[in-house]
Formats: sequence, structure tokens, C-alpha cells
Amino acid sequence: MNLRRWFALFKQQVICLTAILLLLSAGFPAYAAEGGAAANDESPSGIRLSALEAVIDSYITTARKVNTAAVSVAVVNNGGTIFNKGYGLADVEHNVAADTDTVFEWGSVTKLLVWTSVMQLMEQGKLDLQTDIREYLPEGFFRKLKYDEPITLLNLMHHNAGWQDRYTDLFYMEKDDVPDLYEALRIYEPRQVYKPGAVVAYSNYGAALAGYIVELQSGMPFYTYVKEHIFESLGMNATSLHPTLQDNSFVAAARSRIQGYTAERELIKKNITHMGIYPAGGAIGTTADAAKFMAALIPPAGSRSPLFRSNETLKQMLTPSLMYEGTDVPRIAHGFFVNEHAVRTLEHGGNTWAFSSNFVFDPVSGFGMIVMVNQQNEGQYCAGLVDRVFGTYTPAAYSGELPDSSEVEGTYIRARRVIHGFGKMIEYLNLAYIEPVNTRVSSWNGDPYNQFAPYAYNKIYSSGIDYFIRDDQGNIIKLSNMYGDYLPLTGFSAQSIGISLIVLGIGTVITLFAIIYESISWIIRRFKRMRKPGSGLNKYYMWLNAAGLVYLLNNTLMFFRAMNTTAYTGVYIHFALNIVYILLAAGYIVLLLLKLRRSNSRRMRKVLYVLSGLSAVLFSALIIGWDLYF
Repeated sequence: MNLRRWFALFKQQVICLTAILLLLSAGFPAYAAEGGAAANDESPSGIRLSALEAVIDSYITTARKVNTAAVSVAVVNNGGTIFNKGYGLADVEHNVAADTDTVFEWGSVTKLLVWTSVMQLMEQGKLDLQTDIREYLPEGFFRKLKYDEPITLLNLMHHNAGWQDRYTDLFYMEKDDVPDLYEALRIYEPRQVYKPGAVVAYSNYGAALAGYIVELQSGMPFYTYVKEHIFESLGMNATSLHPTLQDNSFVAAARSRIQGYTAERELIKKNITHMGIYPAGGAIGTTADAAKFMAALIPPAGSRSPLFRSNETLKQMLTPSLMYEGTDVPRIAHGFFVNEHAVRTLEHGGNTWAFSSNFVFDPVSGFGMIVMVNQQNEGQYCAGLVDRVFGTYTPAAYSGELPDSSEVEGTYIRARRVIHGFGKMIEYLNLAYIEPVNTRVSSWNGDPYNQFAPYAYNKIYSSGIDYFIRDDQGNIIKLSNMYGDYLPLTGFSAQSIGISLIVLGIGTVITLFAIIYESISWIIRRFKRMRKPGSGLNKYYMWLNAAGLVYLLNNTLMFFRAMNTTAYTGVYIHFALNIVYILLAAGYIVLLLLKLRRSNSRRMRKVLYVLSGLSAVLFSALIIGWDLYF
């Protein structure tokens, strides 16, 4: 019987069987962690894979005309790397071209190694995601906790354990200064300022702490654990995690051949730094190696990821574990951030002192992309190129309800900030403002805010979608994106920077006027051989204004040093000078109250004495109000 006669005989049965198979296959969507990625021949934005290199080449060729140093791009599909290429100059000054052997700093993408390690130990029964982490840590490890509520590994993965941010002790310039991980965490420990689970505030400390827990439970340094259980398992021979690169001589040599630059391609002269809490951002390697790690997260259909004993563990890791409050919209999947492009992706960005990166993949189709750049806070590739390949999020995908403008307009501040300590002023310089407008808002640097018309968003730097979170009474209490929450500021807090600038301006004008006035008076007296003013207050007045000038220089230098990898102990001298200034100001005010009325000085000079006392009070108020003494 030939094939045609056989098909005619069993035609109805064949059609029914085919229909049943199609219906069954429709009920089981492809999911990377369940056994593999579905093979596809185009990117999520619709670019044919055969044309992908040409599209990326064209994008980078156009974008490189504007302040570009080096860019490295790798693309993963169906369990393997299908594209890997370097562009531009790794060292602009010496004309060193970037290639596939060029290493880049991962920055916070390193945290994905932490979460993978945690899940590996969870699979082995050595860690539990719901257990209070204090059971894994030495007794008395924490010294700055505010709340008694348990802190779990899930809290660390979700960045909602409640810690404030830190601006010092993150990077070290000299290798010999880098402490071991235990000591680095003790030095860096921030205050807990939120109740666990209440607020998402991105935390380097929390991720590094999870790495230290892996270190304790595995019985080996975290960098050794990752090298043995991730790097060697995947053949990642060109990646280092040790804070001084001692674990990989190739990476150590390759790092000396690439420089770091600002977003405007200005050389950062001291761009090699060492991270004490290195699990939060210390990995360095090639994009080819990073692509091997990504490929292991989205193995092809029917194969097991070499990272885990069972793909069920991988599936659990890539399954959303935190939703936006009051919604069923995924926000974080065990440390992987959920974002919306043309498809829903898992991703993590990274920034160091001189590098930027982005690690993005679709766990359903098994398509992923890595972008690494040797420039700080870079966006045209880490965000723009990713959008070109994955598609830009569109307002139609927004699933929440927009509140009335009267409910949401106002001033917002990031939850990730310093709340207690001298750095708390910094975030107030970068507030987010929401105000009603009459026209649709255009995108900023590829970030689509126009879904929020008729609202305008200023200085909210996020990618993906934002949500308005309400309390039980329906009042909006915060604005959320995948990386963190923004909290509303009202009253004095919302105006604190403006008021502080006015206070600082008044104090500065009075101090400078007094110094200039007295300098001119001194010159005139010397020229005319006149006597000095006879009041006993005069010398204290002069010392106070000199101290006011020192105050201005001292605090300017303190903030400059704090933002340039200075250790916290390095700013102690600035705190001490501020405390001395307050004591000097208090002493002057007491003398002013005791002696001014009995002084035989002219009225003009008495006014100057009072004004200088006012400037001292204003400067002291700034020190106390902005915690510029601890």
C-alpha cells in the first residue's frame, strides 16, 4: 500500500490525532527553566537573527559618533552564543581596540552570581529562603538593626530588608587596603531604617551579605565557591571575582589593557578600584564568558542546566517571587528584575566607578543579550541598544489604573538613600517631581513615561513600568519601579533643599562680607596708621568669620571626598571640624549676649557682630539638620 492510499484510508483518524496534538502543545507554553528554550529565528523586537549583526553594527556605528569608548555585545539563543563582538577603543589614549578578549567590569550584574549560589545551596538543603538569616550568621553580627522582625534570604533577594544606603567604604583604591569579606561587611554595615518587607530599596549590602552566607555554609571564600561551582562548571576561564583579581591571572593582565571613562569619554585617571563587599559588584570578565552564564540560565529544550541538579530549581529561581503591591504584576524573580520590553524579560544592570553593563533575557523564548561598556552611567548602549533588540515597552501593556493628577502630583524621594548620617543631603539634590501637564510626555533616554499622561515625570531614572501604591484608605503612599520605591515628601521636607540653600547663601554672604570688610578696614588702618577697634568682641568676631570660611571649605571637601571612594574614617576629620565649629559658634553667641550691650563699639560694628553670630547659627543649623557630624 503506497503512502497516498494509506493516508486516504486513515484520513479522519490522522486529522483527529493531529488536532489533539496541537491542542496539547498549546497547553504547554515553552519555558526555558522547564527544560529548554523554544527555537526562534528573530529577536523579541522582530529582527531576523540572520540580520541581527548588521542591525547591531549599524546602531553602534551611528551611536559611536557621540563620545563612545568601547562596547562589547553578546547574544544568546537556544542555549548557545550566536553573536559576540567588540567595538571601539578599550584604551582611547593608546588606540587599543576592543575585541572579544577585552574584559569589562560587571558591576551589579555580579549579584546574579550571588542569587544563583544561594539557590544552589538551597537545592542542597543547606539554605532556606524563609529562615531568619541570623541563624546562619555569627552571634551579634548585626549592630545597627532597628526592628526585631526576621530578615530572610528572600528579603535580600527583594532588596527589602530595610537598610539605608552608604556612600563610603564601597571601593578601595589600593589592593593592600581591601579587607576580607567579613571585615568589609562589618565596616560597611548601614543602619536598618525600614521594617523588613515594607520598602524596596536597592541594597549592595544585602547582596554582599547573601554572598557571605554562601561563604559560611559552603566552608570556602565566596570567590572560590563561585569559581568552582559556576565558572569552572561553565568553562568561564576569562572571569574573575576576587576583589584584587588574584584568582585569574589572565583577567588581571587584561584589566591593565582597558581604561575607564565618563559618559562623555573623559578618562578617569584612577579607574581601577577594588570592592570590599565584592559579591555585590566585583566580577570582571569577557562578554563571551558572561554569555556562557546566561546560556546556562536558559538551556535548550530537553537539556539540564549545568548550574543545578534539577531544572526545577532553575525554574523556581526564574519564577517571580515579588509582585508590585496590590497587583499580580511581577517585579522581582529571586533577585532577577522583571522588565517589560516587547516581551517580559528578566534582567540586571550594573555600574562601577568606570563601567556599565546590562544583562537581559527572555526565559520563555531563551533569547538573551549582554552589553558591556567602559564608561560610567552609560545609557545609549546599555538601554538604547537593548531596546532596539528587545523592543521598547509600550503604554498598552500597562495594567494598572492611573490616579487623578491631584492624587499623585508632588515631590518624591528614592527609598534607597542615606537617612541618618552626613550623606543624607545627596538624594535631596535629585528629587523626583510629578506635576499635571496638558500634553503627552515624551520619552527620556528611551524610558517611556508617556503612559502616565497627563503627568510629567522629572528626574525619575528608571527603565520599565512604574506603579502607584495605595494604602488601605486608598491614598497613594509610594511610586514603585522594579529597582526601588519612591516615597512622597511633603511640607518642610519637600522644601528642605531650597531652604538650606537660602540659609547657606545668607551665611556665606555674611561671612564673606565680614572678611572682605575687615580686610579693607585693616588695609585702611595700616595706611592711615589708625588704631584697631577697641572692643573685646572684635578678636572673637574675627576668629568666628575665619572659622566660617573654614566651614565652607571643610564641607565642600568632605562631600567631594565622600563621592570619590573615600573610607568613612577618612571623613572623621571633617566631622571633628564641624563639631569644633558648633562649639565655637555657641561660645561666640554666649559672649555676644554678655558683652554686646556693654560694648563701646560703633553701631555699624555691633551690627557686624550680630550678623556674624547669625551666620554662625545658620551654619550650625545646617550641620545639625543634615547630620554633618557623623
